Amino acid sequence: MSNHSKRDLERIISNNTELKTADIVFLKFSSDQGTIRNGGRRGSIFAPEAIVNIVKKLASHSLLKWSESEIAQPTLEKENFEKAQIHYQQEIFKQINEAKRAHKIIYLGGGHDHIYPAVMSINQFTKKVVVINLDAHLDTRTDEEANSGTPFRQLDRDFSGDLKIIQLGIHEFANTLSTMSNLKNAKEVVATYEDVRYGTKNFTETEKFLSRVIPYDQESTYVFSLDADALESAVMEGVSAVNHRGLPYHFVEDVLSYSINQLHCQHFGIYEYNPLYDNLSQKGARAIAGLIYKMMDVSLE
Repeated sequence: MSNHSKRDLERIISNNTELKTADIVFLKFSSDQGTIRNGGRRGSIFAPEAIVNIVKKLASHSLLKWSESEIAQPTLEKENFEKAQIHYQQEIFKQINEAKRAHKIIYLGGGHDHIYPAVMSINQFTKKVVVINLDAHLDTRTDEEANSGTPFRQLDRDFSGDLKIIQLGIHEFANTLSTMSNLKNAKEVVATYEDVRYGTKNFTETEKFLSRVIPYDQESTYVFSLDADALESAVMEGVSAVNHRGLPYHFVEDVLSYSINQLHCQHFGIYEYNPLYDNLSQKGARAIAGLIYKMMDVSLE
């Protein structure tokens, strides 16, 4: 039986266009090599496609156009991981330059290792960056070889300029003492899960808390980064390390809204979702798609 429905004409999928005419750009990093190198479970390679497929089906209430590009080359990563990260920096820089109309760049991993080439590419446009990272882990491991647990230690080493990393939702039980050691160059602000819960009065006064921890600086470029395992397991099962007492979904939404409305953030990354460990309803992917809907600003709000 043929499908005569015209619903797709009113969905986000109908607003696809080429890179140079896109308002929103998805840069996909379909690779889990960094996660595997970190001892994590395989599967985040499938995350970008799983997430975008759900986003495409959501209703569109605007004429904003979007485009998608695949950046990752897993074979190159297997051969030479460091060389692949340099290649990604160049490719991201090229894509952002070409997408001159775009006002939102959404980076979809894959492992959290992919935030390193993203921020290094942004560094070519600006020397002052603030990364807002929601995570259970600091991702400042001191491993000699790069992986999904080392990106912020790498950025501390390689970023040229003023870099500030604000970590929200961190758990002491998920981070070793070496991981928690100070960065040499970047400024790092860490608010543990307990800090956030106390500071927001049990996640009820988020904006007051954020205005203290992340005051707006007109000269800074802001990057919103969500490692999916920051979310509580009731929402996010599909990750390598399920978080038994992670951040509530509404808090992550509040941080995202603050980043968009108060910090004028244009760069957003979501990492470490693993579709292989999600349930049959794709609960985790749908939760992430809801966040992306806010990023795209295609709703009636």
